[in-house]
Amino acid sequence: MDDFEHYRCRHIYLKQSDEASKQAEAACNAVAGLEGMLLAAPTDTHSLHLIYSLDHISFELISDLLDELGFECEESILLSLRNTFYQFLEENARDNMDIDVASFEETSSEVHEIPHQSPDKYWEEYH
Repeated sequence: MDDFEHYRCRHIYLKQSDEASKQAEAACNAVAGLEGMLLAAPTDTHSLHLIYSLDHISFELISDLLDELGFECEESILLSLRNTFYQFLEENARDNMDIDVASFEETSSEVHEIPHQSPDKYWEEYH
């Protein structure tokens, strides 16, 4: 993977609150100093724009941290589904970061044949 493939750009939507300490600017200040966080900027009073490196942090960790700090994320069905996709994709990307693709290349031109069994074998097991 190239370095730019390790970066993620995400929006997080907070539940609306009139309390300034629960709004986007306060949330950005809370996560701005995290290792791997490149940008934490409020888009409006209730949404954050984040750019971070998967080498250090993930969407799930950011969401959990915001929750621990008392920021309530919007939990509509579509946003919950989107967040689940983000977590799944990032988990897979982080799991595959250290894999050497060259190890999957075949070193010989040998063709491997898949063993086949007679279809009658399965029927014999049921008798």
